[in-house]
Amino acid sequence: MSDSSTAADKAEGPSRQDWVVAGLCTLADGGIDAVRVERLAKTLGVSKGPFYWRFADRAELLAAMLDYWRRDFTARLIAHGALLETPRARLEDLLAQALEVRVGPIDVARVEGALRAWAAHDPTAAATVREVDARRIGHLAGELAAMGAGTAQAQQLARGIYLGLLGLFTARRYTPEVADDDAYRLLVMRALDAAQDGERA
Repeated sequence: MSDSSTAADKAEGPSRQDWVVAGLCTLADGGIDAVRVERLAKTLGVSKGPFYWRFADRAELLAAMLDYWRRDFTARLIAHGALLETPRARLEDLLAQALEVRVGPIDVARVEGALRAWAAHDPTAAATVREVDARRIGHLAGELAAMGAGTAQAQQLARGIYLGLLGLFTARRYTPEVADDDAYRLLVMRALDAAQDGERA
């Protein structure tokens, strides 16, 4: 095979992001042990060879999956509403995004749960989950403080909002009849009202 045809094959084959997204979808469906090169290649309709055009090995893919989750499921969501004028508007925008069931082909609730199951027995995944959780809660607390909540109140409200979201994700996976987006939205609105009441106090 010529160098030019090899370059063309690489350009036309699954991209690095295609493999990462396939990895996250597989993680959500079958857990970390299901994330294997052979299975992903079958999902993407290619042989295993194209995988090694994008990654040195499975470990690099797993690291890229964590990076993608950190970036697209946290940093991107925060950046989406960053130009909105008030902290309440930014948090309401974040709420709307957090309640989306899917991001492309990725089931958000399932991947969030699967990442935490992976983190339970993998130190690298655990460190990433702790980092992401801290960033999400820190961002919420900062915006709630900007609305007028005191430091301790902002931290408590942020944790409550976040724990409620994780609970909603769990319900979506295991007891969908309990998963009520409107109930969670009401909870968040009450928390935002409480932060504003702190400003008026």
